[in-house]
Amino acid sequence: MTQQGRIDVTQLEIETIVGAYPREREVLQTIYLDLGLEYDFASPANSDELALAIDYDALTQDLAKLIQAKRFKLLETLTLVAADHLLTHYPLTRVAVTVHKPSAMARAERVSATLVKTASP
Repeated sequence: MTQQGRIDVTQLEIETIVGAYPREREVLQTIYLDLGLEYDFASPANSDELALAIDYDALTQDLAKLIQAKRFKLLETLTLVAADHLLTHYPLTRVAVTVHKPSAMARAERVSATLVKTASP
C-alpha cells in the first residue's frame, strides 16, 4: 500500500547569477526556493531508514549546484529546469517549485515563479 506524502523545504537560499539584464549577469544575487517533494512514504516510514527516504539535504545541495552552474536569464526557465531535474534524479511523484527573487524589482518585495509538475508514468 502506498502512503503518498510530501516534504516541504522553504526558503532555500542560493547565491547565483539570474536575470536577463546586463547588470544582473555581472553580480551574484540571492534567490530563495520553496520545494514541495511528493513521494511514497511507505517504505522509509516503515523502516525508519534514511537510505529509503529522500535525502533532502543532498537533494538541495545538488539542486543548488545545478542552479549556480546554469546562470539562468528567466525565472520561468530556472523553475522548469529545477522541477525536471528533481523528477529525473529522485524518486518523486510530483514536485512544486517556487523561485523567489527579492532583487527583481524596486517596487516589489519580490518576484516569484511557481511550477507544479507530476512525474511521467
